[in-house]
Amino acid sequence: MTEKQDKTHMEDIILNAVRNGPEVDPPADLTRRIMGRLHPKRPSVWTRLRLWLLQPWVVAVRPVTAIPAMTLAVALLVLGFAAVREPAGNGLPGLAPVRFILHDAGMHARNVSVVGSFNHWQADRSVMWYSPEARAWVLEAQLPPGDYEYLFLVNGNQFVPDPNAPMSSDDGFGHKNSIVFVNGKNEQAL
Repeated sequence: MTEKQDKTHMEDIILNAVRNGPEVDPPADLTRRIMGRLHPKRPSVWTRLRLWLLQPWVVAVRPVTAIPAMTLAVALLVLGFAAVREPAGNGLPGLAPVRFILHDAGMHARNVSVVGSFNHWQADRSVMWYSPEARAWVLEAQLPPGDYEYLFLVNGNQFVPDPNAPMSSDDGFGHKNSIVFVNGKNEQAL
């Protein structure tokens, strides 16, 4: 016999035993024992939270207690906003001013951008402007503390390291990237 025939023969034997076996009544307390072991399903945390939030609430407010509570709440809000507010000249909290300068006395460049690790090397995010007084391309930025590699992108196709940068790093492709160090207050030069 093959394995399939053995399996079919065994199933036939089991079916005949069940059909021809004696009929026995279940114990009287079988239903009670089974139902006693079943526990109701507990709703999820989100369902319980939703039900709690949708439950109606009664709030009784008396003017004697509401006026001091409102006064305290307004005072805390005013103090909170006053503590968080920075003076107007300091810029955004946690950022430091950084000035990038590329001297171009002969005005050879048509446009210059700063690309670097602080702007994911995207030229459109840090476009410089030309200062006739300084005869240089200038960008003033606000950066969080850290050290950043950068280059000047001249005329959209020429990468130029900052000749005034005190430090540079090999970019892994045979070129040098300039490095600027920023602490919590300002740009750092070595």
